[in-house]
Amino acid sequence: MGKAHKKIEISPGDIMNWLDEGPAIILHQAEILDPIPFEDYAEYSENINAWPREVGWKIKLLKTGETLDVHENTLE
Repeated sequence: MGKAHKKIEISPGDIMNWLDEGPAIILHQAEILDPIPFEDYAEYSENINAWPREVGWKIKLLKTGETLDVHENTLE
């Protein structure tokens, strides 16, 4: 059986690891555009409101200072 994913409570100001990039401070929730197949790009670029999206987080990597929008499931 696969490992069940536990829903994590995330709040601005929390420090969490992002992928293999190390610790990041959570800044605020952000809307993330989902990846789409290249062949669908023309359709979505004509109507950005139709682009699939989800709620994610804006983070700041502590090692580099970069600010990124990331999917929640990439934080731990």
